[in-house]
Amino acid sequence: MSYQLYSAPDSANLVIQMILEQLDAPYELCWLNRGQGEHRRESYMKLNPQGLIPTLVDGEHAVFETAAIALYLGQKYGRLVPAADDAVAYSRCLQWMFYLSNTLHADLRVQFYSDRYRPEGTSPEDFLSKIRARVFGHFSLLNDELQKHASGSWLLGEELSVCDFYLAGLARWSALYPQGQAIDSEQLLSLPALNNFLTRMEQFPAVSRSIADQSVFGGLLRYPDPPDLPPAMITG
Repeated sequence: MSYQLYSAPDSANLVIQMILEQLDAPYELCWLNRGQGEHRRESYMKLNPQGLIPTLVDGEHAVFETAAIALYLGQKYGRLVPAADDAVAYSRCLQWMFYLSNTLHADLRVQFYSDRYRPEGTSPEDFLSKIRARVFGHFSLLNDELQKHASGSWLLGEELSVCDFYLAGLARWSALYPQGQAIDSEQLLSLPALNNFLTRMEQFPAVSRSIADQSVFGGLLRYPDPPDLPPAMITG
């Protein structure tokens, strides 16, 4: 039986789709039109009470929150996540997943939708500049972590993990959104270990196939292009 992955173009479902592809797991993309508010409909909010994307449906079981879905799949397949009985390795996976989700992704959401979060009386340009600097600081920290390992290694070390797919998606979006006001790609790629990491991630068929499904016909991770779709379908 296939999973159902509720999705919107270039949303956080991309991370989960890349993981499903890497696991060679059967799935169906269930597209929601955010411009028409389909993610706020009662039928969807029964699966995900936040009305956010993504949600993974596994039979009668629904899982939401990107990091939770990623860990769920990794544990279910026994791949891309360290074994839970290896307390040290598993704790390292958890700490970086929480960092990616609760710190980097949370601040990226402020970058994407800065008008929603900007304090009253604050200059839009100054606020966005500060949040971009904060986000870049997170990537600098991750670059330092990648540099601790041998060339060709991943965020957790020698083994590819769900954390790597999450980091790849976050790097893509940081240089794209809001369009015209995101972090400059050259600035992001000035971080050498991160640049090397993204170059290697782009070689995975799981990455290229998943990004192509978002109606992206150009750059993937390092110099990303947005989906070739109306803006209302890729923001919300």
